[in-house]
Amino acid sequence: MALVANNLLKKFDDFTAIEDASFVVEDGEFVCILGPSGCGKTTLLRMIGGLDDIAGGEILLGDRSVSGPGSDRGFVFQEYTLFPWLNAQKNVEFGLEIQGVSRDERRRIAERYIDLVGLKGFEDRFPKELSGGMQQRVAIARALANNPEILLMDEPFGALDAQTRNLMQAELLRIWEKEHKTILFVTHSVDEAVFLADRVFVLTTSPGKIKQIVEISAKRPRIRTDIEVNKIRDKLLSLLNVKYEESFGD
Repeated sequence: MALVANNLLKKFDDFTAIEDASFVVEDGEFVCILGPSGCGKTTLLRMIGGLDDIAGGEILLGDRSVSGPGSDRGFVFQEYTLFPWLNAQKNVEFGLEIQGVSRDERRRIAERYIDLVGLKGFEDRFPKELSGGMQQRVAIARALANNPEILLMDEPFGALDAQTRNLMQAELLRIWEKEHKTILFVTHSVDEAVFLADRVFVLTTSPGKIKQIVEISAKRPRIRTDIEVNKIRDKLLSLLNVKYEESFGD
């Protein structure tokens, strides 16, 4: 199911965070949103998630207008946002319980996604007993368990160390290739965007606009030191080098 954004506008009092943002994310596509700090990446994602109001424009998921939160969109935040009093199993089941899914069905679904994210055997562990990477796996399993049309991820690996982050990127691709979910992923890391995405939406400094959409055709799995990958990386770095471009009147 395609996600369509038309002429989005978001203001906070006199400050314009997002202006005239239009794009399409195709069904099953992995898109990264990349831009300088404060450009409105998270705000844009929250608008799509229905967590922030829209001052102008529209967001469509299929033929439905987005006007608030919904189970058709799953959200994974940078913070793990797990309930500390619930174990991994119960955290994954939480949204299903709210929806009135039966106990046996909740358990079956949760077990499937816990296994998918590589945490089989850790169902009874509480968040404080899990590493940061494992907690984020639980958060991803919880989002997927609700069977959303699109998965919205706001710098989900930003708090992890470099080694764990690289591991989680590879794991996310494995899950994505198995589940075929549409993913919209906010990051400030060029390397992360190049490794993960089919396309990268590069935003300008505030107000955030779509400066350029960069397609990444390099085959997966991508070798981070590959010549083609580095060319794309250099292109994205150039697009983010605002001061350099402005000094040449671009």
